[in-house]
Amino acid sequence: APTETKAVKEHRCSFCNERIMKGEKYMKSTHIFDGRVYDWKSHKHCSKLADRLHMYSDCDEGVTQEDFIEIVSNVHDDILINMLPKEVEKYGDIIQQLRKVNFKDKLWYVVRYYNKLMK
Repeated sequence: APTETKAVKEHRCSFCNERIMKGEKYMKSTHIFDGRVYDWKSHKHCSKLADRLHMYSDCDEGVTQEDFIEIVSNVHDDILINMLPKEVEKYGDIIQQLRKVNFKDKLWYVVRYYNKLMK
């Protein structure tokens, strides 16, 4: 099970690949894959989002960074597309623009969206 740890140096989040800053609290867990031991380090908000989006229930081998990025990107697009009026074909160019939004912005939008739902 992941434990909360305070970063004594900068790390990269295994989910979103953004920086975990020195002094920031993050989640850390140790795993073995193909006989190799490795640490999985993640922002608290990324870890919470993976739980909230039930990412672990669909995978036997764990959630990779690629899985996380793809799922969060799809959820972001779905949230915004569902806000459009039902004649979605009229909004093809808007949908194309959504796909060009950088991942960091998508991630923060989805985090804020779920934080609002929890209130």
